[in-house]
Amino acid sequence: MTITINDITDRLAQLGYDVQESDEAALLFALGQTEEKIKNICNVSEIPDGLFYKAVDMACGSFLGMLNMTGQLSGYAAADGRLIKTVTEGDTTVTYQDSTAASDLSAFLSSLSIPDGELIKYRKFCW
Repeated sequence: MTITINDITDRLAQLGYDVQESDEAALLFALGQTEEKIKNICNVSEIPDGLFYKAVDMACGSFLGMLNMTGQLSGYAAADGRLIKTVTEGDTTVTYQDSTAASDLSAFLSSLSIPDGELIKYRKFCW
C-alpha cells in the first residue's frame, strides 16, 4: 500500500489545517517516519492495506506535532484552543472548549500519532 502526500494533505484539511507549499519537506519526513514506525512495529516490508487510515492519521499527528514543538503551529484552530466541545444538530450549535491549555492540543495530537492496538493485528513474528 502506498500513502501519498495528497492523502495526508486531504486529511489535514479535514482537521482544519491549511497546508502551505513550505510544508512539503516536513510532510515527506512525517510520512517516511510513520511508514518506518509501522513497518518496524509490525515487522513487515510494506504498510498493510488495513492500516491505511491509521497511517495517514499518524503522519498527520507527527507533522502537526513537529510544527507544535517548533512553535510554528499558530493559526491552527486546535492550537488556539478551538477544540470542539459540543455539537447540537437541531438548529446547528457548535461550542468550543474554553481552555487554551497545551494539554488539550497534546491529547489531540497524541490521539492521531500514537500507534495503538490496531497495529497488533498486523504484527508478524520476527526470529
